[in-house]
Amino acid sequence: LSISSGINAEYGVGQLSTEEQRELASWIVTDTAKCSASERARYAQIRLEQLADNKDQELTLYTQLTENLVYLLWRHVHHYTVHGRADTHQPKKQLLSSQDSIKQLTRELSHHLTDPFLKKIVDFTSSKNTSTVTSSFTSALVRRLRKLITV
Repeated sequence: LSISSGINAEYGVGQLSTEEQRELASWIVTDTAKCSASERARYAQIRLEQLADNKDQELTLYTQLTENLVYLLWRHVHHYTVHGRADTHQPKKQLLSSQDSIKQLTRELSHHLTDPFLKKIVDFTSSKNTSTVTSSFTSALVRRLRKLITV
């Protein structure tokens, strides 16, 4: 039985075969042959709950990672689009080249950071997050990214 088989604590132990219950219980107790059916089912339930908790923690970490990556992306795009245009210390030829690069960057970003993709990021972070502050933060960053890309 593997985690990828789609069995988690939601389905319950009653839907598992005896062999699947033994395999899950073996994570808790070394010799499942000496366990009664009810004990094996209880150990299997404990293991399913552990697996579900691990998946929940994993999703929480993915959410935090996504939030940080969106922040870094916004910060870099903001820097290049806002501060890159205002650098008047460069010679005129370099300034024009820099501005062309920034225009190309925003064009390419609009092709890669599509609205459906950005919506999925917002949906993912807000569905997993219990904190409305954090999901609002990610939503605000995505809105800012959209503005920078469409400018």
